[in-house]
Amino acid sequence: MKNYSLIDSGNLKKLEKFGPYLISRPCAAAIWRPKLDIKIWEEADIVFIRDTKNKWVFKDKKRLDSWLVEIEDVKLKLKLTDFGHIGFFQEHVFLANKLSKIIGSKIFKDQNKKPNILNLFAYTGLMSLFALKNGAKVCHVDSSKPSILWAKENAKLNNFQNLEIRYILDDALKFVKREVKRGSKYDGIILDPPSFGRGAKGEVFKIETDLYLLLDLLKKLLANKYSFIIFSTHSPGFSKISIKNLFTDIFEKNKNLEIDELCLKAEKSYDLPSGYYAIWQNDDKKF
Repeated sequence: MKNYSLIDSGNLKKLEKFGPYLISRPCAAAIWRPKLDIKIWEEADIVFIRDTKNKWVFKDKKRLDSWLVEIEDVKLKLKLTDFGHIGFFQEHVFLANKLSKIIGSKIFKDQNKKPNILNLFAYTGLMSLFALKNGAKVCHVDSSKPSILWAKENAKLNNFQNLEIRYILDDALKFVKREVKRGSKYDGIILDPPSFGRGAKGEVFKIETDLYLLLDLLKKLLANKYSFIIFSTHSPGFSKISIKNLFTDIFEKNKNLEIDELCLKAEKSYDLPSGYYAIWQNDDKKF
């Protein structure tokens, strides 16, 4: 079974297939008209409607609580949330494969140690699972208790629960500040910050005012030898130029910086832009 595909997009919506289910959801980036016939959209098993009261509508009128998919040999539990999310962002698979390649590189093998990875705003754990799968140890940080529990479920689905992972329920910025004081070091740091978010105790995170401070602190957590950062954002206002300026400003050793647009590929329709990413490495080698 093909576990994910982008079927079509347009009229501020996207039509995707997750496992056996065809799902229609709002998508602000899809400002064009759909390419496929309306009859295909009408076949959606589940539709998310965002109005005065967000709601999921089911074709057979029987609510679906959860189901499983397998992405790149990693199992994930998907659930319908009140915000229209289902616990998985397909565009992050591209970054997860990048992560796998970096962790499996000769640099880490020559060091004869498990890479120590920090995953901030870690959500339900896709990137954590890929790191564990490739032999890393992981510190998984998120401010949402339901997301932490969901990530633990996903780890158990893959029989990763006994691998080296610790789950931290905390505000990302507060946690990083403490880690800096402790003198902690990480070989790799992953972060996908929201435009706006609240910490475990109501702390407010605004990407336009807090991201610079966060990245500046993360610089102090990087291991002295080879290390890397994988950053992604879906926030409006970001571009390749703005991300390049940000990383160039903060990181003096800006030897290897890859920046590009995240994109969902469609077989018979338009490709769908899905934010931006940056991969910074303090080494000249590329992977």
